[in-house]
Amino acid sequence: MPKVGQANHESSVVTSVAGVGAVFNIANVHQHELHRETEFPVGSRFQGVIDTIIIKVTNIAGGATSLTVRACFDAAGDFTFLPDTTATIATGVTTATSGCIAIKYEGPIRNIITNNDKVYLFVKTNAGTVTLAQSLVTWEE
Repeated sequence: MPKVGQANHESSVVTSVAGVGAVFNIANVHQHELHRETEFPVGSRFQGVIDTIIIKVTNIAGGATSLTVRACFDAAGDFTFLPDTTATIATGVTTATSGCIAIKYEGPIRNIITNNDKVYLFVKTNAGTVTLAQSLVTWEE
């Protein structure tokens, strides 16, 4: 339950990215825009608390059992605010080739690099490949 004056938000990306493998690649990314109900003024920077990151994958193949996620303020993946975090893929009860991970971050961040509200989630596997099917970022202001 949010505190008085606190607002919860979420950003969901459902663009499929096939062939995510064991190396970070700038093509294997989901871009999230962490909008408020009222837009940030032009030239302002995101400031808030990233709560949870959820990643859904499909087409799990070649022995992929875990995902490593890196969250950055830039599309090149050079300005990281959530360092590499690895979690075991929880596969589906009826479909072993799809699954998800969840990362509880609960960290306050302020985009000190770029004047926008964009966050980039880079994903890689421990082995084999997956399709990055969906990602969700929840945050509070």
